[in-house]
Amino acid sequence: MQVLLTSKEKEAISSARILIVDADSYLRGTVRQQLAVEGFSHVFEADIVAHFDTTLKNANPDLILLDIEISDGNAIEICRSLRGGGFAKPIIMLTTKGSEDDTILALEAGANDYIAKPLRMGELLARIHVQLRQSFVLGDVQFEIGDLIFTPANKTLHEISTKKVQKLTEKEATILKFLYQAFPGEVTKSQILCEVWGFQNGLSTHTLETHIYRLRQKINRFNKTQLVLTTEKGYRLAD
Repeated sequence: MQVLLTSKEKEAISSARILIVDADSYLRGTVRQQLAVEGFSHVFEADIVAHFDTTLKNANPDLILLDIEISDGNAIEICRSLRGGGFAKPIIMLTTKGSEDDTILALEAGANDYIAKPLRMGELLARIHVQLRQSFVLGDVQFEIGDLIFTPANKTLHEISTKKVQKLTEKEATILKFLYQAFPGEVTKSQILCEVWGFQNGLSTHTLETHIYRLRQKINRFNKTQLVLTTEKGYRLAD
């Protein structure tokens, strides 16, 4: 799978500012080199937490690659602190291969995505493109779905009549936005997996089905009518 970008999106993404936070200088250099080949010219590095705040301020990144095993600090707490401080741009956590606990902690702390070491550069670049694309195209747009207003940038649903608000996760918001953009058509499971997760070998449709189930539960807190429909090939929004 690969992420297809318009020329305008490619131009915006290539100008993105990326911050790599990892104690491994060889890995930082390798990633930086690959990003340069991909057209990214604004790449910054931080090797230890002591340098992080200064580098963050100078870099003003559009995306952060954050190693979960940074030597002199707690990457989970850094991620949580960034989100608590209002940093809303994508964070991709670099985790230990096979460590489900690390993955769960990273996502709960506010990371948008994760990738296990040793890194597969093609996969990493695809995920960076996915996150930047989603970040740049969300903007302040709002969508009306049934009697709900969906705001992708804030990842919220609110009921028009009562003003009650329901928070969505990053993945749920991206899935819902993708379904809205495809309406009245349907999208296949593989298309959603590519759009939301990027290139990820071995990712099962069960992961998507779990997110769809949770999204439906949140929608049903407002609206008992099913808005996300299952089709023969995948999913679509109800009329």
